[in-house]
Amino acid sequence: MDDSSIQDAITGISHSGFYVDDLDRTAEFYTKVFGARLAWRNDESKNPLMKLYIGEFGLSIIKWPPDQPRIKIPHAIHWSYQVVPAKAEETVEYIKSLGIKVEGPVGHRREKGYVNWFFLDPDEYRVEVEARYPTAEEAAEVLERGKDNRNEEMGLYAGDKVLRT
Repeated sequence: MDDSSIQDAITGISHSGFYVDDLDRTAEFYTKVFGARLAWRNDESKNPLMKLYIGEFGLSIIKWPPDQPRIKIPHAIHWSYQVVPAKAEETVEYIKSLGIKVEGPVGHRREKGYVNWFFLDPDEYRVEVEARYPTAEEAAEVLERGKDNRNEEMGLYAGDKVLRT
């Protein structure tokens, strides 16, 4: 195998893992917001953990070990979930109906046709919903419809100087 054939072997991302304060609260959040399904859960482990799936993407979630120091989650760390463009605005309205404050829509500066919305999960991990519209014009229409309720003050999109370049 070489660097050109490795692209045929690696097919995508399987799962991501992270610590949370409360497994029940996290399972409820991801189940309600994204329709996640619980694959398994182990509450008997020294560090209780579970695995949720959103589509084919797994979330390996571990209860924050008491001996591990808390860290500030860097702005760049986040999960982005694709949404069908025709259902994007309806999906975001559903998320808002759950009492979740959302920043967006925002357009992607370097990928025309992409529209993103951001919010926080219960442990303040940054979460994104992304729609990839067929044309930049369709994306611009979504941005125009949502411009008055963007909630830019949340700072979830441009909250870091790197993103402003």
